[in-house]
Amino acid sequence: MKEPVRKTKHPYIVGACVAAIAGFYFYLVADKTKFPEPGENLVYDIKKFEDVDNVATRYKEGKPIVPTVDGPKAMEIDGAGNLFVGGKGAIAVYDASGAETSRIAVDGAATCLEFTPDGRLLVGLEDRVAVLGADHKTMATWSGFAERTLITSIAANAEEVFLADAANRCVLRVDYDGKVLNEIGKADEARDIPGLEVPSPYFDMAFDDEGSLWVVNPGKLGLERYRSNGDIVTSWYRPSLELDGFSGCCNPTHIAFNSAGRLVTCEKGLVRVKIYEVTAGSFEELVVGSKSFKVAQSVSDMVVDASDRVLVLDSRQKAVRIFEPEAPAVAKAVP
Repeated sequence: MKEPVRKTKHPYIVGACVAAIAGFYFYLVADKTKFPEPGENLVYDIKKFEDVDNVATRYKEGKPIVPTVDGPKAMEIDGAGNLFVGGKGAIAVYDASGAETSRIAVDGAATCLEFTPDGRLLVGLEDRVAVLGADHKTMATWSGFAERTLITSIAANAEEVFLADAANRCVLRVDYDGKVLNEIGKADEARDIPGLEVPSPYFDMAFDDEGSLWVVNPGKLGLERYRSNGDIVTSWYRPSLELDGFSGCCNPTHIAFNSAGRLVTCEKGLVRVKIYEVTAGSFEELVVGSKSFKVAQSVSDMVVDASDRVLVLDSRQKAVRIFEPEAPAVAKAVP
């Protein structure tokens, strides 16, 4: 049997108690001096890190390019210096002056772009790759890699293609028919491979100037170098809010190499673009700091052109922002 609702015989006493408790509560809240500040070690203060990259840089920002494709997500530069910007259903092509010269229709949303050494354009379309010829016509489509696939980066050499699959936390090595040859980056204790940690759809990779494949391990805040067979060669991680490190859950978000073989990185959250010596993972200089970006944002892509200009696809400003070196890099002394 359901118990009846009980009612007090002295409502005025209950009301007085409630009023007293409420008064005491508001007395404490109104007078903040009643809540002593926590000790210094208990205060989570990142303000000092917002200024950590407020240092001089030899890069200046030039005139941006405003992409006209819907949902721009990916960029790449061809051998002639033309910039390709991919979005939903299209890739727009811009010449050196920033003028749009042509447009390529694609079946889906472009997530990443890559030119092969012989000039074919590989277009990541979430779970597929479209292969476009020199006339920008589709030659083939590679698909069926896994039940759940999200391709966020492509790297290609003359013999094979590597696809960064953020959903399955691995790199797929495929041939030029789109056939998977092997997976790279899965945890394997016997081979001393820690396993790629990919908490979000930011998962990039690139070849260095010697043709070695460097893969971002975003969850471990660093990079790993792999052979084609999946053997890991070396790795380094830099978890830190300081200028020489990477912060947050998954950084760096994008990488590329400049003409000197230096690694250029881009981070999200506190957006910073920096340059490293890749073998040792040693920080060398800042390209642009977080003061130039909205707080807690990410960028969609980053590329470096033949003149070592760093192009950043800034989704907040809906622009391709261009950072150009004003002076040659200062050679680092060998210890």
